[in-house]
Amino acid sequence: MANRDVTENTPLLGSSLNLARPESIFKDRRLACAAILLAESLERMAFYGVTSNLVLFLNSSPFYWEATLASQAPLVFMGVTYLVSPFGGWLADACLGKFWTIACSLVLYLAGMLFFPFVANNNSRVNLCGEEMAFPVQPVECFNMNGTLPPNVTCLSRSPYCGTIVYSGLVLVALGVGAVKSNITPFGADQVKDRGPEATRRFFNWFYWCINLGAIFSLGGIAYVQQNVNFSVGYIIPAVCLGVSLLVFLLGRTVFITKPADGSAFTDMFKIVGSACCGGPSDPHLLRPKPSLLDGAKVTYGGRFPEEKVEEVKALMKILPVFLALIPYWTVYFQMQTTYYLQSLHLSIPGTEANATDLHPVRATSIILL
Repeated sequence: MANRDVTENTPLLGSSLNLARPESIFKDRRLACAAILLAESLERMAFYGVTSNLVLFLNSSPFYWEATLASQAPLVFMGVTYLVSPFGGWLADACLGKFWTIACSLVLYLAGMLFFPFVANNNSRVNLCGEEMAFPVQPVECFNMNGTLPPNVTCLSRSPYCGTIVYSGLVLVALGVGAVKSNITPFGADQVKDRGPEATRRFFNWFYWCINLGAIFSLGGIAYVQQNVNFSVGYIIPAVCLGVSLLVFLLGRTVFITKPADGSAFTDMFKIVGSACCGGPSDPHLLRPKPSLLDGAKVTYGGRFPEEKVEEVKALMKILPVFLALIPYWTVYFQMQTTYYLQSLHLSIPGTEANATDLHPVRATSIILL
């Protein structure tokens, strides 16, 4: 404990550790782990509560967004989420620390979530967005199935109703999700890292299952409410889940192990790569053949950085091709939340043709999607 940073915060109870008994591996850390697991599970419920039916929400009454615009909205949302994640990690490591970054991100996340119940409610939506926009009268040539138009014919487009409010809410949620996603996993690891690899492995087993349980409850319960009751109630539920997640996380501060910001790995990475590519050896007597380009940044080869820092960057460079190879997979995967939903609106279920005219489009899709 003497070598620990003086600004690091640890619980007062349970400073001694008995590793002789397997059941004591999480002693005095159970509350901290439980708070993180519950907060993460509720956050996942809120996240999938937004994304699961967003296309159907925007493509149905009273919005009637075009199919292309309705499918672009979740794609933009997911793109911003994953692009923000590295910045969220940098913010925690270099400025705020993981706890305050997660807490502030959950507040931002909740602010964005509150947009959707108001947009889904008829009265509040009119106050925010105005009356529903009428469809422009199109020339008959615009309905030509061949896709060719005479040069003097222009097909009018309808701007997305309530688009500014919807995109504002999505951007706020995406910023919050990205920062939470990049920090809550390492923050959970901080709670059990000093208990050994077995404690870390067991914690992340529970962490993984809590993520999936949150997704199951959201896709099986919240999505059902949205399609079969109404979207207003269906968006209130994930907003409440996220509010409880924020409350649980804040109350857990008394038992969390919190560490101060001690510098970002991204900053070190760019410095090391720049030093290896552009910098020369500080001492000509240390100049000797380098195994790789990045080794030129090591102190032993005349650079300015410790060997362990450079080795971490080298390890990151080795796994970058794996990340790049996953891009095609995720490109296809996210079609399940966009174009697949739109395709389901046009599917014909054998035996239901006689009642097809009586079904609302959104209710009809609940048979297919759930």
